[in-house]
Amino acid sequence: MSKNNEKTQEFFDYAKRMMQNSKMNEDTVITPENIYQQAYTKNRPMLLEIMRMGHLPGSTILGMDNVRKLGQLAKEGKSCLILSEHLSNMDVPSMFTRFEDCGDEEVKDLFDKLVFVAGVKLNQTPLVKLYTEMFTRIVIYPVRGLNKIAQDESKKEEYELAKKINMRATRKIMELKNKGSIFVLYPAGTRYREWDPSSGNGMKETMAYLNIFDYICCCSINGNNMPPKEHEDMTRESFLQDVMVFNFGDVVETKSFIADVAAANPNVQEKEEIRQCQVDEVMNRIKQLHAAADEYRKPYLK
Repeated sequence: MSKNNEKTQEFFDYAKRMMQNSKMNEDTVITPENIYQQAYTKNRPMLLEIMRMGHLPGSTILGMDNVRKLGQLAKEGKSCLILSEHLSNMDVPSMFTRFEDCGDEEVKDLFDKLVFVAGVKLNQTPLVKLYTEMFTRIVIYPVRGLNKIAQDESKKEEYELAKKINMRATRKIMELKNKGSIFVLYPAGTRYREWDPSSGNGMKETMAYLNIFDYICCCSINGNNMPPKEHEDMTRESFLQDVMVFNFGDVVETKSFIADVAAANPNVQEKEEIRQCQVDEVMNRIKQLHAAADEYRKPYLK
């Protein structure tokens, strides 16, 4: 058996053990009433064991001063939003592991202030929910999925429910954003898939969240413990060891960001086009953070 196959087998052996303490079969149907899901942490010790096996030497958090700044701003009652790259179903468990092992108690404790904006599919697939349930989430109906059913008359009922879910999610974000929580949003709206370059593009609709936050921070993810496969079946994906690096960029005032994007695009006036310019700039900043983290990783990948 190859080393990758051994790690994958070990990963799923851990999954079977965690299932005994999980609520993975609860709240699998999302309604406007259950969009806020508090972390169920009973399996976190086992999760850390397996994720640490997947994190090779050099795995770290870059930009910890920026993380601390987010924490201080949130403590002061400011609303903060992290705009993150998205590569894998293991992104959040990997981030959790890096916060736990960062060696800075202040940063470590900040992780439980994070609220992840997550798509409904993460609740609908029990094996995926086994991992996502360990982290606090606001569940939404992703824009990519919403756009697909908007014009399908046979899915009108699903579309109307999806809109209600997203409206309730927005209200919950408004309720929590000034109470110490730091929200995490994936502007691409899905994991990046190598066979589909468009999956790495930012969705302009996600920029609707910008105006309700005081500060934003972009974050890149370098390394991947579980790359997606075209079959989209997590039970057939491989658990890989990698040098996992989360690079947090500068914390900037949202108003300043919006003004800078407007100044760089003076001829853009339409609301949807403005949002596209905004998300393009977010993805550009994430790309720059990713490139810098790749330089950091090079010595560890030899």
